[in-house]
Amino acid sequence: METLVPVLDRWWDHAACKGMGLDLFIFEPGERYSKARIREAKAVCATCLVRPECLADSLKYNTTQLECYGIWGGLTWKERRELIPATPMVYRDGKYRQIREPRQ
Repeated sequence: METLVPVLDRWWDHAACKGMGLDLFIFEPGERYSKARIREAKAVCATCLVRPECLADSLKYNTTQLECYGIWGGLTWKERRELIPATPMVYRDGKYRQIREPRQ
């Protein structure tokens, strides 16, 4: 059972996109999408009071392009990727691989 404090702290309950179809914001890998669709999604995000929280969560929990494809916090994956510190790489088995560490 949820307590009152966590329910009040859920930023997504206050998001401008609440109740909208997620297909405007989330793109499937390989899906063709238009610049107009991105502009429309970003326009919704521009009016959102909890945009910083959305962006922070997308950077905290989504570490690969597949996990966070689409518009989060008003930014595309490419735009958000620039905000993420470089992931350390190791050379193993003849390939460079990302070191998977939990984000804090």
